[in-house]
Amino acid sequence: MTSGTREPSWALLNRGSAEAFVEVLCAEALGHTAVNHAYLHRLAAGDLPDIQGAIRDYCHQYYFYSAEFTSYLEAVIGGLTSAQHRDCLRHNLAEEQGRCHVAGAEDVPHTELFQRFRRAAGVSEAYDRDNQPITTALIWRDLFLQKCQSRQAGVGVGAIGIGTELVVSRIYHHLHTAVATHTAMVPDDYLFLSLHMECDDEHAEDLKRISVELAEAHELREALRFGVLSSLNLRNAFWDVMLGRALAAKPA
Repeated sequence: MTSGTREPSWALLNRGSAEAFVEVLCAEALGHTAVNHAYLHRLAAGDLPDIQGAIRDYCHQYYFYSAEFTSYLEAVIGGLTSAQHRDCLRHNLAEEQGRCHVAGAEDVPHTELFQRFRRAAGVSEAYDRDNQPITTALIWRDLFLQKCQSRQAGVGVGAIGIGTELVVSRIYHHLHTAVATHTAMVPDDYLFLSLHMECDDEHAEDLKRISVELAEAHELREALRFGVLSSLNLRNAFWDVMLGRALAAKPA
């Protein structure tokens, strides 16, 4: 290994410190295609045939995954053996359920904030009825929940932590730019995005600390890594399909 070259996470599964392993895994997650996908960049740039239609399609399809986020958290909490770790994630769960102190979001469940975002993007009840979820969104939802319910200690933490909370603030930055630049929505309409850009970094740090503590046991590193990378691969598959749909749309 040359000076300045980072070893891959697989090389640290059975040696090195827990901190070094988790730092490498975080870097790999942030560099993953799911976080830097062409779909995200083209949304932000407005470089799609019907940008407003693409944003509406995103809001509609992403909902089938995101609406179950409290179920994902509850599943991970149920698989943790440490009371301290469970309490940390219960704080995250409480925020998802609306118990937070961010202006405009007090006592409003995050699913309701996303529903507000969807409606502002044009996802009406009629649109909901007439447009079915794509297969990939449903598979993503089901397989992500499966990871969070895994009996292999560490898989759920990797999936919802480094594989999700660490990366979503960067992903939502692209979506925030797209909505603020290319639609007539006002900030209150897309508070869901702003809130998660602000809060998820804190959640990510909490889950990163839990990951380090779990990674002290070498046998749990493989499970953590699997949870992270497989979750990112699912998200990437969703972006692939969404980009294909956006490019196939007729120009506005």
